[in-house]
Order: sequence, then C-alpha cells, then structure tokens
Amino acid sequence: MGEINRRERLLEVMESIVCSERDPRDIYRILIGCIGPRPIGWISTISKEGKFNLAPYSFFNMFSMNPAIIGFSAAIKRDMTHKDSLRNAKETQCFVHNVVTQDLIEPMNSSSEEFPHGVSEFEKVGLTPLASIKVKAPRVKEAALSLECQVTNMVSLGEAAGNGQLVLGEVVMIHIHRPEILADDHFIGSKKLELVSRIGRTDYMGFGEVITMKRPF
Repeated sequence: MGEINRRERLLEVMESIVCSERDPRDIYRILIGCIGPRPIGWISTISKEGKFNLAPYSFFNMFSMNPAIIGFSAAIKRDMTHKDSLRNAKETQCFVHNVVTQDLIEPMNSSSEEFPHGVSEFEKVGLTPLASIKVKAPRVKEAALSLECQVTNMVSLGEAAGNGQLVLGEVVMIHIHRPEILADDHFIGSKKLELVSRIGRTDYMGFGEVITMKRPF
C-alpha cells in the first residue's frame, strides 16, 4: 500500500520535481530509468586479510584517457556500514574491473547478493579468481577482459545512508582473456564483445544493434 501511495504522489508532480523536496528514493528511481544504459563495473577486490570480494556497480565509468582512470561509486548502506568493495579498496588501494558479457549475466547478477563480510562471491557464484600482476586484487578468469587498477582518489559525496563513495583508479594493466574480441585494427570489436548494460529497476540491456557513424572532423 505504501508503495502505491508513493507512486501516486510522484505522478502528481511528475512534470516538475524539486529534488530537495522529494524522497531520495523517488529521485533515484527516475534517474536510473533515464540515465542509461549504464556500463557495469564488475569490481573484484581483496581485503587486508586476503579475502576476495566481487560485486557489480552500475554507477561506473571511464573518466580520463591519460592517465587512464576508471571508477565506481559504492553507496553507504542503510545501516551506515560500507560495502566490502569500498572497504577493501581503502585497505589495499586497488581493484579490478571485469567486463560483463552476455554469457556472464547470471553470475554477475548472483554476485550482487549481500553475503556476510569475508565471504567470497567467487565461491558462491562459481567463478575462478585469477592472480593479477600489478595489484593484489584478483581478476575473474571467466571474463573476456579485466583491468587492474591502482586507487588514485576516493571522494566522499556525503556521510548519510545512500551517499555515494567514489573510488577512482588508474588502469595499470589490461588482460585480454579472449583474443577473439580484438578487431583487425587492434580496437575491441564491439560486436564480438557483446557487453551487457544496466537500465531501470531490475532490467538489463543485452547486446543490440551497433550503429557506426563517421565523425564530422
């Protein structure tokens, strides 16, 4: 009943919404529906005790070419604790992004479950941790491509529940586990990689039509 009333209240002012006057959950639901498809950062980390963690984040992207910087944002949980990915990245100053392709969408989704601290998602979802070269965090052997990252910055966007904690890392090593994804010009072949992306609610977008256009310069 509460969910229905919230939806009705939202519809009443759908044309113009002052974000500061609304429940943050309402704003979140609108934003994840209109900002997308969003790339999925499948982030593997390691704790200072050597425990592996793996979790997907749709608040993820690339932010710099030189140096190559990518990042993910982990929100503070309702009980005011931090997610293991964030905690581990702080402790060991590294993480690995493993690309999510259509063949891995099920284990990726399963790895989003909140297991107790110290429990390895690798074991729970049947994936293989593979030692990295430059950082301590493991990569996913089954992923087509993995990016080893050294943490460069951490930016807190607030200290309340739901506030994002942005983790930025420099890509220090790239592992192409499936050479067949490379195109003849040494770029990644978009049609060969078949990336999965995130859209609203519990929806994902599979690999669709590729539109190639020449740049106007």
